[in-house]
Amino acid sequence: MTDLLKIGSSALLGNQNQLATTSNNIANMNTPGFTRQRTEYANYVEWGVGRPQVIRMFDRYAIDQYRRDTTENARLQTYTENTSVLDNLFSDQTVSISKGLEGVFQRLHEANDDPSSLTPRQLVISDSNALVGRMQSLTDRVLEQEQIVNDEIKLELSETNSLIKGLYDLNGKIVASKQSSVNGQSAPELLDERNEVIRRLAEKVNSQTIEADTGAIYVNTQGGQSLVTNANYFQFKAVSGDPDPNRTEIQTFINSNPNAVQDFRTENLGGSIGGLIEYRKTVLDESINSLGQLAIAFSDAMNEQNKKGVDLEGQLGGDIFNIPSTQALGYRDNSSANHYVEVRIEEGLGDQVSNFDYQVTFTSATEYTVQAYKQGETIGTASGPFTIPASTADYQGSADGLPDGLELRFSPDNAFVAGDTFLARPTRLAGVQIEMNLNRPEQIALAAPISVENPITNIGNGEIKLQEITSTDTDNSTLNMSAFDAANALDADAPTKVVYTLAGTYEVQDSSGNVLGTATSGDNIMAQLQAAGAWPAATHGSDYPGYEVSIAGQPQAGDEFNISFNSDALDDNFNGQKLTDLQSDDTMRRNIAGTGNNTLTFTEAYSNLIGFVGDTANRAQIDLTASTTMLEQSEQRVADMSGVNLDEEAADLVRYEQAYSAAARIITVSNTLFDSLLQAVR
Repeated sequence: MTDLLKIGSSALLGNQNQLATTSNNIANMNTPGFTRQRTEYANYVEWGVGRPQVIRMFDRYAIDQYRRDTTENARLQTYTENTSVLDNLFSDQTVSISKGLEGVFQRLHEANDDPSSLTPRQLVISDSNALVGRMQSLTDRVLEQEQIVNDEIKLELSETNSLIKGLYDLNGKIVASKQSSVNGQSAPELLDERNEVIRRLAEKVNSQTIEADTGAIYVNTQGGQSLVTNANYFQFKAVSGDPDPNRTEIQTFINSNPNAVQDFRTENLGGSIGGLIEYRKTVLDESINSLGQLAIAFSDAMNEQNKKGVDLEGQLGGDIFNIPSTQALGYRDNSSANHYVEVRIEEGLGDQVSNFDYQVTFTSATEYTVQAYKQGETIGTASGPFTIPASTADYQGSADGLPDGLELRFSPDNAFVAGDTFLARPTRLAGVQIEMNLNRPEQIALAAPISVENPITNIGNGEIKLQEITSTDTDNSTLNMSAFDAANALDADAPTKVVYTLAGTYEVQDSSGNVLGTATSGDNIMAQLQAAGAWPAATHGSDYPGYEVSIAGQPQAGDEFNISFNSDALDDNFNGQKLTDLQSDDTMRRNIAGTGNNTLTFTEAYSNLIGFVGDTANRAQIDLTASTTMLEQSEQRVADMSGVNLDEEAADLVRYEQAYSAAARIITVSNTLFDSLLQAVR
């Protein structure tokens, strides 16, 4: 009877615990991170039920996969949301650069129809101003996205720091709980809470966990950087970038020494923080630089062509737009923060500009190399070494071997030191810094700077035609780059007359009648003289005299053809046609290494940028959809083992209730037998 009472009592208490566990499962069905529990018993050494042990039902491999899928989904979620914002921005027709380009060239066509009228010229300036406004507005809004990313990174880091500290604190509680437990098991509630913290941490960064014998869990990033250790935990710190102070970068420090900060590797970081870093590097930077590339290439092409014409006042054309220069950013480890490196794009080389960034690295006090970068990866090989000019006022450019149209000017603080490094970004702010230079309609150079004449005294039917203007450079201090002078006229020794001779050749003379050279045919006469060495290369540039003429038809001996500066440019649209041709010319470089890649028009380049952003947003959405499906599957796998099933728990509740009643019946029977025994011996 004593054994029967012991069995009944232990069974009663055992089933009471089972009822409590089942009830707890039902109560926490909707609790985030809760793991279904089960109470298990070992057989007692004699009779009855042994000591109870609460078991958490989970699959470690399923949980690990769930965390990995959580990290990837969080990364894609953040990446997709941000690329979608940028895609919507570029889809906004109110800031479309393509429409602005169409407007400018349409106005140029109208101006060419009536080149002496001021009204269509004024409309060209108005639409050019509008285009500049569109470039500035769109670039500014894209640049705003970088500040938004900076703020989001700071917020994510703050939340991540709280999770890391919370995980470290939970480790301490779990270790203490395990040590004080009779059965050496940690409290299930603490383990569930820690698992939920780790899952939330996985939403921020891609992490790996290692469980120690003490019950604590140590956490590292995928790159092997520690976040939680046995004795310490690390915290993230948002800092100004090096060398760009406007870019938020990440450092870490140990909780016991906040001053001992170190750089944090963000490659393959994963999670929402990794998604922000990836978006900024692969999409945002690409878009900002590409807008600046378009602004520079368009402005430079328009400037160069306008300078090859004559305006309504008989003056050589000037720059339509002001193209900015920028200061290269020095790294913190440089020998001085006061070193100055200026970067700009060389005039006339806008078709070579890329959307790359460049790293300028000094190999000695006077020599440096230039390496192109895109999305953190090197493009091609480093150029150089180059030797800095003796004068701090002098620029170095293509003539010195610098790539991609770059021009650099150096002003050291005393002297550069080997290892000094600078980040040159010629296109990054160009979209917001481009400005109009012309403000009067008369300044648009629609006419050619050269006029040609077929005198009526000629006997034959030969006709001289202006073929091309290649240069109107008036700076002839070192080489005669063109036959134009600074007084908006031709030099005294410039080719001004072509005479057809008895020998059937074309004799080129200057204004004094001096023979400069002879061409054998009427096609591209100046090029023939150039090839024959009529203008020595030591004193004349390759484009001299800067204009090309041809004579068609059948001239007669003695026929003369005159060339002069076009000071009366009222009804001439020769250069205006060249300006409108820029709309369909391949004047932009594809963003790849090498040269000779100018295979895009302005509109095509902008369409490619829109296509890049749109395609990136679309692929991100597709990847997010697939990732969400995988996350749901892994979540379901975890739920199959750890989740609470109401039907199953309800059945267990009935089963344990019946067992509890049966155990109570055992005690009742034991009491009855005991009473009967007492009655028998009285």
